[in-house]
Amino acid sequence: MTKYAAALLRALFAASVLASGASAQEALPDIDVGAATPLRASAPPPVAPAPSASAPGGAPAAAPPALSKTPAMVNVTTAKEIADTHEFDVARALERVAPGVIINDVTGNPFQPEVDFRGFVASPVSGTPIGLAVYQNGVRVNEAWGDTVNWDLIPSVAIDRTSIVTANPLFGLNAIGGAVVLDMKNGFTYHGFEADARGGSFGRRQGSLQYGIEKDGFATYVALEAAGDNGYRKFSGSQIERMYGDLGWRGDKAEVHATMQLAENRFGASGPAPLELVNIDPSSVYTTPQTTKNTLSQFGVNGAFTPAPNWKILADVYYRAFDQAHVDGNTTNFASCGGATLCDGNGNATIMPDFFGPSVPLSVIDRTWTSSRTVGGAAQIENTDKILGRPNTATFGVSYDHGWTNFNASEELGVLNPYNLTVAGLGIVNVDPAGDVAPVKLNAANSYLGVYARDQLELTDRLTVTAGVRYNYALISLYDHFSNQLNGDSKYTHVNPMVGATYKIAPNLAVYASYSESNRAPTPLELGCANPNHPCLIDNFLVSDPPLRQVVAHTIESGFRGDFKPASYLPESVGAWLPGRVDWSAGAFRTTSFNDILSVPSIVTGQGYFTNAGTTQRQGVETQLRYTDEKLSAYINYTLTDATFRSMVELGSPFNPYAIAYGAGSLLVTPGSHMPSVPKHRLKAGFDYALTNKWKVGADLVFVADNYLLGDEINAFGTLPSYATLNLRSSYQVTRNFQVYGLIDNVANTRPNSFGALFSTTAIPFLSFTNPRMVSIGPPIGFFAGAKVTF
Repeated sequence: MTKYAAALLRALFAASVLASGASAQEALPDIDVGAATPLRASAPPPVAPAPSASAPGGAPAAAPPALSKTPAMVNVTTAKEIADTHEFDVARALERVAPGVIINDVTGNPFQPEVDFRGFVASPVSGTPIGLAVYQNGVRVNEAWGDTVNWDLIPSVAIDRTSIVTANPLFGLNAIGGAVVLDMKNGFTYHGFEADARGGSFGRRQGSLQYGIEKDGFATYVALEAAGDNGYRKFSGSQIERMYGDLGWRGDKAEVHATMQLAENRFGASGPAPLELVNIDPSSVYTTPQTTKNTLSQFGVNGAFTPAPNWKILADVYYRAFDQAHVDGNTTNFASCGGATLCDGNGNATIMPDFFGPSVPLSVIDRTWTSSRTVGGAAQIENTDKILGRPNTATFGVSYDHGWTNFNASEELGVLNPYNLTVAGLGIVNVDPAGDVAPVKLNAANSYLGVYARDQLELTDRLTVTAGVRYNYALISLYDHFSNQLNGDSKYTHVNPMVGATYKIAPNLAVYASYSESNRAPTPLELGCANPNHPCLIDNFLVSDPPLRQVVAHTIESGFRGDFKPASYLPESVGAWLPGRVDWSAGAFRTTSFNDILSVPSIVTGQGYFTNAGTTQRQGVETQLRYTDEKLSAYINYTLTDATFRSMVELGSPFNPYAIAYGAGSLLVTPGSHMPSVPKHRLKAGFDYALTNKWKVGADLVFVADNYLLGDEINAFGTLPSYATLNLRSSYQVTRNFQVYGLIDNVANTRPNSFGALFSTTAIPFLSFTNPRMVSIGPPIGFFAGAKVTF
């Protein structure tokens, strides 16, 4: 089915590609990647920000409760706020405006961001422990194999609004840090036509189309997006094609929607590079090719039915097909050792004859093919009958998701080019089939069942109490086609309670507090690679492993929120300049994770394993303030995230000089050590101002500080340099239907280092490195111009 969906996608994209000027081929490395084989309300969002109407399942839901009655911090970003950033991907739009959200540029490709919220991530990189669940119209889009989130598949122009939700049992498995909820547009919520085309730096060209219409109870919505660029680092070009469609019907007591989503994307990912190389050439890469091809076909049906006053039934079903082909050039531990055959990293002879000698820089090309299929559905009942004369909302639901994955991997011996560090394959596949690096053909199946209930009761006009519970059941099965080492079933269950309250101190001031629990079951990928004595090429090759324990997280948060009109508190002459409203909030949070799962490198180059790392804690404060009037919208928010280890634990860190001195390739991490790749300080500010009825200007600033390198869990190397990126934008409405705009990204050309790690300085024999740090460097200043047509 996927190849036919891809053909349909290419046909649908003809107009969009023409509008954007995107070419059919991008500057990717010349190497074969192989054949890549909950619930939404359709009513427009309220004027004031409110919690998302989505819940697991995808069917239209009742209107969301007032924000003042939600006992947790809720961050809402509207379609207009996303559009104002002019970002092609929703993840980068959230980084600019949403409190607490930053991006770790692990891959070096702007279309493959790793989203971090409160120290928990939703990443496209296999092998990254995931702590955020992502729901699109109620369907959980974390992939079945490794719980990864491929942000490139989500058409941002089709998003009605996003909400980042915590302490809510409706969003269940693996949402230990919260859930990112994406409510999509449909023909009832969006009317008209829009075409947008843009071009600029790095060979970027992109275009989007969206169209929505409603007539006689029926509605149609379709969105297309395409983009291509050459990348801002070597071998990092990309090609993106994606679409989303919704066909809806609405009657007096029912509403039904059928949705379709297709995507076919290719990337060249450059990843982090040694700091010494980056200082010479910021576009440097460290071993390549690194390419990925993602293909998606997703179909769903959801509906809502009102059988009686105060009752609503919601349900949905979906099918999701995801395929990924990945190519990764790496250094290797295979080497000439003076005998008749090559030796592995432990000095053991392999079956591969040594034709090369010690002067040839050997390397490898690792290839993986992942084919995942997921089916699922949910049913939910809502009741708004009063209890003892007081307003009450009760929700009961059940969700079930079943996924199955075919995973294949192989390794080809190659030679490293000393001029650009590209790996040239020699056609010799699986050098050491009897060792740890062996070909893999594995099937995995995972079944997730959730049963949940939530009740919100207004005890008084000021006090609202919320309580809920969710039962999670996960069954994960592995079937090894080459051996019986990985065969087996793993079961995980947990009951997650939640309780909270809000109290309205004044008409425009409320206080909230809540306690909640959540759990994360290990993924099939993590279960297949959890033995430190038999490490894996993460994601590529799997071996027999001891079981992992599930992560259980306890979260408490509390804070204040409110709004006011500045003009009411200022002299009339000053207040006349600020006629709008200020919305603000300030809160504190603490999430303690027991048996946290981390990805740990092995002493063997390029290999690693997953392990339970004891107790970790992420705590901090979130503050935000937003001003809005007819001409000006402005915001500023700050998040402090203090992520630390709370247990004494030994973790592998073979490239850390202190671990090498220790002699075992590992570090003894003590309580209080800061977790790497979790920036402590996150500050954002921005504005959009209408100089005239036609001319609008805007800017936004993101500041990040105190981020430790991956592999430096004892914090011996200090933090990465803090950075700030400033972006400017301006638009002019030439006519009612035609707009032109210009963008300048990263005005100060700061080249941020948002991600860093440690590496082996001796892995490439003809290069002499002295500094074990490697970093992912951000893009330089970029200039873009575009035009938008609307009807």
